[in-house]
Amino acid sequence: MIDIEVIGVENQPLPDSDILTAAEFALRELMPRKKRIDITIEVCHTGDSCSGFHWMEDKYVHMIELDFKQTTEDFLTCLFHEMVHVRQAERGIDDDESLPYYERPNEIEAYQLQEELLEKWKSYSRSSLVE
Repeated sequence: MIDIEVIGVENQPLPDSDILTAAEFALRELMPRKKRIDITIEVCHTGDSCSGFHWMEDKYVHMIELDFKQTTEDFLTCLFHEMVHVRQAERGIDDDESLPYYERPNEIEAYQLQEELLEKWKSYSRSSLVE
């Protein structure tokens, strides 16, 4: 079963339903055959050092935190970045923390795919979600 839940502050860049739609879009693009996954997306203040986090709590269970103090486009880009990390975790690909952040293969892939997903999203949504 696919279960994606959005929780968090009221002052977020997008309504919960739009965040959910974008997450479902990313899931279909990144893992089209996935039948079982549980993702909780918390919109909160992540601190000054990072706009988003992902961690795997258990098999098929993921948490994403996204900072609410972002523009709509940056928020969606961050969501797509973290969804790439969900896919990596589901595939058993670990982050190589011995490398500098921007040289890690996981981050290189996430930064590349976040932009591709954002462009696809803009075509897919055809709405004012991204200005």
